[in-house]
Amino acid sequence: MTESIAVTRLLPNICTEKMEDTRDFYKELLGFVVGFEHQGWYIQMASPERPELQIGIMRLDHEFTPRPFQHPAQGVILSVQVEDVDAACAAVKARGFELAQDLCTEEFGMRRFMVADPNGLLVNLFSFP
Repeated sequence: MTESIAVTRLLPNICTEKMEDTRDFYKELLGFVVGFEHQGWYIQMASPERPELQIGIMRLDHEFTPRPFQHPAQGVILSVQVEDVDAACAAVKARGFELAQDLCTEEFGMRRFMVADPNGLLVNLFSFP
């Protein structure tokens, strides 16, 4: 058995050619604000109430990412647990977002819905009763 890695932070970064659209999407969907920006290639956003909840947006073709990996991600779902998924779904619809999956309750108790970001990444918003 190997020694475990002591994780101190987990920050998903979305590599995209749509930096501003992606920033605006997460601002509107989750209320995240820009914490800092490396001009032209990286934007870090966070929840104003819980700054440990963060997401990064990185220019797809930036040298930070090895060239063989500079392509849009597929098969990724960002899951976001919210206090009240029904209220979140109503707010998302009121803001004009198109649902990728309607509000539903899974047999194991999770209540959820999905929207797609400007890059086609799914965002699964959910809560447990």
